[in-house]
Amino acid sequence: MSSPQPPTIAPTEHASTMIAQWRLQILNNLLWVLVVLGGLALVVGSWSDYNAMGERALPYIAIYAIAYVLVVSAAALRQLSLTIRAIFVLTILGAMATFLLIFFGLTGSGRLLWIGVVMLALVYFGSRGGISALAISLVTMIITAAIYVSGNATFVTAENLAVQDTISDWVGATVVYLATASLALLPFLYLLRRMEGLALQATAEAARARMHAQQVEASAAQLEQQTAQLQATEQMLRNLVQSLETPTVEIGRDVLLAPVVGQIDSQRAELLLKRLLDVVSARRVRMVVIDVAGVPAFDTMAAQSLIQTVQALRLIGCETVITGISPTTAQTITTLGIDMNTIATARSPQEVLVRVAV
Repeated sequence: MSSPQPPTIAPTEHASTMIAQWRLQILNNLLWVLVVLGGLALVVGSWSDYNAMGERALPYIAIYAIAYVLVVSAAALRQLSLTIRAIFVLTILGAMATFLLIFFGLTGSGRLLWIGVVMLALVYFGSRGGISALAISLVTMIITAAIYVSGNATFVTAENLAVQDTISDWVGATVVYLATASLALLPFLYLLRRMEGLALQATAEAARARMHAQQVEASAAQLEQQTAQLQATEQMLRNLVQSLETPTVEIGRDVLLAPVVGQIDSQRAELLLKRLLDVVSARRVRMVVIDVAGVPAFDTMAAQSLIQTVQALRLIGCETVITGISPTTAQTITTLGIDMNTIATARSPQEVLVRVAV
């Protein structure tokens, strides 16, 4: 019998699912951090800009508010897919980084925010996403440098423009930006690869453990079935042995011969009584001849068992005759003081048949 085959396991799929769950959790946590910190930044930054620039700060405040609303929307709309929400967050953060870079140049935090955008792109879109985000940030810096160097940054104060209006300033800043991004991104990329490898290893081990458990369950079920079959076979053999131990042979009309061979113990005596009662009741036998010529030795228990058998058969209307009692057995019974007066005896089954015929 063939055992059930365990289902095919795909550790890579399990690892991908686990990593996707990690990314989703990171994204959700990041969004709510942005909601909290963005709310504080919106209030504090808007108040600071308004005090510094007056009504000129209103467009900036409006941009801050729109960005904050978009972040809250991305955090709340969890029914959207992970890819869409990730693109949404990267777009918002990239727009904010570009805004800070254009309006504040090298004195703002635009470059640091762009590093964060590149790291997130690396998390959600792999190496290609990280390289694409880094390329976009460099293009943004080049365009911003062109605006500042050409003198078209009229929206910047003269004090801030004076420290970032040369090509050397922007080239140096770009080199520092690339070095900082590399120092941050390379270890981060290694960490991501390591996490993916550990996830794949963990899911592979879990898959092997599940397969082993399924194989053990299948083996246990098969073993249980084999045990049940063995028990059924054993019971059948026991029944066969019992029937062979106490055979019943019809030697005359309504007369059965039950030869007993071997030592009689309590268990065998009980089986002998049960079998004779069943056969006599089923065949409506009027006489049973129990031949004990094959019993090597008699004791009190064996004699009492025969007496009980005779009495039980008599109760259902069947006469019983004991034959084959040897001289040694007769002497043993007499010595033990066992009363056999109520039991009919004969030398042999043939003698019984003669009596019946007469």
